[in-house]
Amino acid sequence: MSSKKKLKNQGGDESSMCFLIQWSRTNTAYRLLLVLLTAVLLLSILISASIGVAGGSFKILIYTLLHPEVTSEIGSIMLQMRMPRVLAACFTGAAFALAGGVMQGVTRNPLADAGLLGVNAGAGFLVALTAVLFPSLSTLGTMFAAFLGAALAVAMVYGMGMGRQKSGTIHLILAGSAVSALLTALSQGISLTFGLSKALSFWTAGSLSGITWKSLTLTVPWIACAGFFSLLLAGRLSVLALGEESAEGLGINVLSLRLTGIVVVLILAGASVSLVGGISFLGLIVPHVARFAVGGDYRRLLPVSALTGAILLVLADIAARCINAPFDTPVGALVSAIGVPVFMALTWQKKGAVL
Repeated sequence: MSSKKKLKNQGGDESSMCFLIQWSRTNTAYRLLLVLLTAVLLLSILISASIGVAGGSFKILIYTLLHPEVTSEIGSIMLQMRMPRVLAACFTGAAFALAGGVMQGVTRNPLADAGLLGVNAGAGFLVALTAVLFPSLSTLGTMFAAFLGAALAVAMVYGMGMGRQKSGTIHLILAGSAVSALLTALSQGISLTFGLSKALSFWTAGSLSGITWKSLTLTVPWIACAGFFSLLLAGRLSVLALGEESAEGLGINVLSLRLTGIVVVLILAGASVSLVGGISFLGLIVPHVARFAVGGDYRRLLPVSALTGAILLVLADIAARCINAPFDTPVGALVSAIGVPVFMALTWQKKGAVL
């Protein structure tokens, strides 16, 4: 093939790709994408609740959901053990993705996620501390300690990183790295000193095992409320993406927007970490995928990120239960295994403007 033909073919491929990207960002395509993602999420939830070591089927699940008062043994397992787990995966996956998207918008940094605020490190540190001071603390008490630790870490990061300077975002990133490193080192020191490595592996690797309806009902309302507020911030985040000066010129209080966004991220990620432990890369990767599909408008990016994050974590949980059955593989490890190559692929895209 001659060089002219090769250039012609390359030009045609690029034109086709640009056309597909532009079409995918129209209103009709956006609505179709939301419907498709919702259908995939519902199907993933039903599949996850239907399969497991104890058996089961889609037919039994549907019958159990329609007749909860008349359940078999396997139906009871589906309803009382699998369903809370899959719903936890759904809500926390959406929450981590939303937290990452909001954090990227607040800091205007495409590599930001909730971990930048030290949420995981703060939760792990206070869980380790309470395990030593209050060894008989209940699961719900441990969840509260994890959320409180996340809140303390965020307060430290914000206090150190957000000053009066215009460059507060850079300071926030540096403060987040420093606080995360400090709290991680402290929690590891406590773990090694008091032999808590096995007990704390849940918070470091992330796990969906042992989720109950009670723990779910304590965290989901917080996640739902914070998710709703994150969608309310979407329009102002899109304006902030134009630049701080442009946003201020359009009447946006940048400092107030950042503080509100960080509080939303804290609730989303803190509640999720308290329920399922620290799951990395989800909040970093998913907004990039959503941005590639629907563009940089946060009014579209955040809903697509939430649905995509929920789907990814539900599917990862299915894999975690099946890879080494009857034992659970840490779902956080699987998400990281998926997230690292996807992130590298996104980073090396030739069309960096898409990302």
